Amino acid sequence: MSINSDSKPLLKVDNLSVIYHNQALTLIRNQVVKAVKNVSFTVFPGECYAIVGESGGGKTSIAHSILGFIKPSDGTIIFDDCDIWQLSKNKLRQLRPLIQPVFQDYNNALNPLMRIREILSEPLLIKGIRSDANAQLQKSLEIVGLNPEILTRYPNQLSGGQKQRVVLARALIMKPKLLILDEPVSSQDISIGAQIINLLRHLQVTVGLSYLLISHNLSVVRLLADRIAIMQNGVIIEQNTVKQLFENPAKPYTKNLIKASIAPD
Repeated sequence: MSINSDSKPLLKVDNLSVIYHNQALTLIRNQVVKAVKNVSFTVFPGECYAIVGESGGGKTSIAHSILGFIKPSDGTIIFDDCDIWQLSKNKLRQLRPLIQPVFQDYNNALNPLMRIREILSEPLLIKGIRSDANAQLQKSLEIVGLNPEILTRYPNQLSGGQKQRVVLARALIMKPKLLILDEPVSSQDISIGAQIINLLRHLQVTVGLSYLLISHNLSVVRLLADRIAIMQNGVIIEQNTVKQLFENPAKPYTKNLIKASIAPD
């Protein structure tokens, strides 16, 4: 995507810090762990912005702060002109459908005791939408390339690729502006992963979605992202366009990540 730097960011994260207090019975009681340290970035409408780094580097903590799961110790998160952590509970409840997560473990994301119809209907019922719900269910399945006949099935009756598409459909049914993709294809084999990547690229254009992509896999990121931030030990050490970062990485850590990544087919 060609990013217009003059357009208003959909998401602006400014000097974000996240601290965990370890109160377990360890040698060091009440130990403070700073998982994210003064991180700043923006995501523009229609853009896929990726945060890349090794496990434990702070990527998921950023995502959880944006989703409202973890309160930052410092900094601001502005989404759609709203400061997320300054909103009232009622305002935050209205805003949350516009930011939807898509986590890597689709098996845990889908209740095995519920049919697909119930799984997709749940967010609508929580939001109080009852009229025309069936049409919305079928539309969301159509968007992700699934036949409405699966509405009567249980998750264990679906393939891995179908489950991931159901997870996407459930997120899309809320008509979000931003999807937070946490390792969206790491649980898939290569062929299914490629299908999901192509679907995400298609949705970005046809639905007008923006993505915050959390990953350790630069091969996947290279196929989806417009810009990339590299995180190490809770800090963004460099960020650039995909082309510039791969052609001219500035930091040794980034160079090592690129060398370790498998070139996409």
